[in-house]
Parts: sequence; structure tokens; C-alpha cells
Amino acid sequence: MTVVVLAAPTVPVLLAGLWWVVCAVPLAFIDAQVHRLPNVITMPAAAGVFVLLTIGAAVTDRWEPLLSATICAAVATAVFVSTGLVLGRRGMGLGDAKLILSMTALLGWWGWGAAFGAVFLGLLGAGFVGVVLLASGRMRRGDHIPMGPFFVAGAVVMLALLA
Repeated sequence: MTVVVLAAPTVPVLLAGLWWVVCAVPLAFIDAQVHRLPNVITMPAAAGVFVLLTIGAAVTDRWEPLLSATICAAVATAVFVSTGLVLGRRGMGLGDAKLILSMTALLGWWGWGAAFGAVFLGLLGAGFVGVVLLASGRMRRGDHIPMGPFFVAGAVVMLALLA
């Protein structure tokens, strides 16, 4: 939570970041346990982030960051949904796409680099852990890694870099 406080330029953006963290931390633990990102948390996370960022844009009368956040979230979510639909069980799940929606909306406030940097860091972390698990024999080819914890970690690292 400290990184959100340090990175946020305004109170509504701070509240959006805190709301996302409050939703994302349980999602990371749930995904790690049962490989699911439930709608009951992912959808309110996205709605809350968008509402609070919209309030932030209205308060500051700066709509460009909100437009950036919306476009980042739309593009990233479309890519993840498309990948999930095309690859089926071999690709990302739709829960991951819903987590990406709120995550890239929040980080998109700071621009494309922050939003897609967080996604990249999450994918990089998951790839590294996957290689280590494969090399150690704790995982076999075709096994699934829960991506939620890695995306949340990537977002937190990116927020720390922004702070």
C-alpha cells in the first residue's frame, strides 16, 4: 500500500490504487490456491478503479490520463481475451483478462509504459518461476502456473518505480 501512496498524484488516484490493492491481494492468494480469479472480486475491482479515476479526472479537469487508462485497459484486455479464446486451456484464462482490465486501467493513468511494463514484469516473473520449476522437476511441461500473483507483483513493482 505504501507504493500506492507514494505514486499517486491526487487523492482520487490514491483511492483507486488502494481499492485495486485491496481487491488484488486476495485475488493473488485465491489464484495461487485454486487457479481461479472470481468475478465477485475482479469486476468490482475494475468498476471501482474506473469510477475513482473518472472522479480524479473530473476533479483535476485533466481527462488525458483517464483516456490513456481507458485505452490501455481496453487494448490489454482485448489481447488477453483474444489469446484466451484462441488458445483455450493452453492460454490465459478469462479471469486473468479481468484482472488485467483493472490493473492496466490503474497503471494506464501514468501512461502506456507503466501499464504494459507491469504486464511485462508479470509475464517475466511467471516465465522465470516456470523455468525454475521445470528445471527442478517440480512442474512438468503442460502444467499451469497461476498468473494472478505475478501480475499483481508486476503492478506493485511498477508502482514502486513510479513512486
